[in-house]
Amino acid sequence: MQYKISLPDNYDMNVIRQRVADNGHRTDGFQDLIFKAYLISEKRDSSKSCNEYSPLYIWQNNDGMNKFIFDGYYDNILSSFGWQKINIGIPITCCLGK
Repeated sequence: MQYKISLPDNYDMNVIRQRVADNGHRTDGFQDLIFKAYLISEKRDSSKSCNEYSPLYIWQNNDGMNKFIFDGYYDNILSSFGWQKINIGIPITCCLGK
């Protein structure tokens, strides 16, 4: 599951970094969550890139994912950025090394 939040070119991406530092731990141990990453793309003066914040979650099954989306845990995103299109894919395999 991944959603991409497009942000204005002049958006201070340190706000997103602080958001992740302050809130990222809240999904530690979340039901059925195998892996999470908070991806950031940052606009550079001379590039065609843009400011984006794209959380990525890999779930063991849809129970935890549905709980996250529909039982209030996604509300922090809704209140900050509005509804975002959620991309849902089914991984064939996920190997996490130590």
